[in-house]
Amino acid sequence: MLEHFYIDPRTLVDFRRGPLGPYFDDFAAQLKKSGYVASTGRQILGHCCIFNAFLIERGIDHPKEITPDLADVFMTAYFAHNQSRTRCIAETFTRCHLRRLFDYLILKGAMKAPVVKPVKKPYSWMLDPYLRYLCEERQLAKPTIQRIEGRIHAFLSSLKTGVTRHDMKSLKAEKVEAHVKEHLNCSRENLINLANNLRGFLRFCAQKGYTNEDLSLVIPSIPSYRLRTLPKGMEETAIQKILGAVPQGTVVGSRDYAILLLLVAYGIRGKQAAELILDDINWARSTIRFRAMKGGKEVIVPLMDAVGEAILSHLRHRPESAYRQVFLTAKAPYRPLTGLAVSRIVHAAMRKAHVEMRRGGTNTFRHSWAIRALAHDSPMKAIADVLGHRCLDTTFIYAKADLKALRHVAMPWPGGQQ
Repeated sequence: MLEHFYIDPRTLVDFRRGPLGPYFDDFAAQLKKSGYVASTGRQILGHCCIFNAFLIERGIDHPKEITPDLADVFMTAYFAHNQSRTRCIAETFTRCHLRRLFDYLILKGAMKAPVVKPVKKPYSWMLDPYLRYLCEERQLAKPTIQRIEGRIHAFLSSLKTGVTRHDMKSLKAEKVEAHVKEHLNCSRENLINLANNLRGFLRFCAQKGYTNEDLSLVIPSIPSYRLRTLPKGMEETAIQKILGAVPQGTVVGSRDYAILLLLVAYGIRGKQAAELILDDINWARSTIRFRAMKGGKEVIVPLMDAVGEAILSHLRHRPESAYRQVFLTAKAPYRPLTGLAVSRIVHAAMRKAHVEMRRGGTNTFRHSWAIRALAHDSPMKAIADVLGHRCLDTTFIYAKADLKALRHVAMPWPGGQQ
């Protein structure tokens, strides 16, 4: 498969020697399959061929002898005489190309995967047991634990050197209060999360005897009233403006338009759009399935004509890939989109359409769908089913935004005036 990128026989001979020679043809095939154009493929293979020559000079006979330190030595030698301003960029690209080769060799079992040693912090002795507790006892999801870890890490880092077993025994309330006060200007939601996470960690420390007293009592409770805010929806004109700003005739445009139309038409979450696979669309029965999220339930709904046409248009432009996900990245190597990538697509479309909304994103389309459904007198149970809510109470937040219904229950103003 090297012939797809090179035609000079001498170059092909140069590739097929040394410790990496037996792997270059299949590696080149993988690059082609991943969608790399010829010029980019030659850049990747070229750097890998130079690295192979470096291995031959070093007397390396097999990829299993390659270590991360050896790659660093190669980089130093390769760029020793390059003092240009673009050296940093060139180094970054070369490292990426070698990393792609290493990933391939590890996948094929030709190279040992590097052992990544966990970074030990001065406070790991108490943070690690707490994270295990959250995982094993509380059974929290991995993303939730990662968010909690970030907040606890910031708190313990603020203590600087006072995180030894002896120092934690004498931890004072003033240091806890000082850390919370630094975040008073954060959003209410972030402040509530910080307070809850710190309270849980300090309570755990007291139970384990890491601290002499339960400092969780120092952190005051921040009142949080259920259904205290109105869900943020979007006007129909703004939605149409966003959809109209997306060019549908390009590879990226057809993909982004199909994603936006899915969000608008069904009120799904961004991650549900990212995880949609080709098998979820039943063209014969005209149905589409969205997978369960956040403890909700799977949803199968009719496939709207406009949505079906948008997805078909995207599939005509979609690059060939072994992945079953409907939406892939626009550049090689083609991979499935993530929920974060879908969120970025939404934000970019809103900016392009000059639609400004505070904290606008994928959830804005979800809220807009629910509010529109209520305005058209759709039953609450039907709305809950489409949104994937297991509990009907979760859906009742949108009842506050149904101003048409609320007018019928408005209390008269004292004195007979409205």
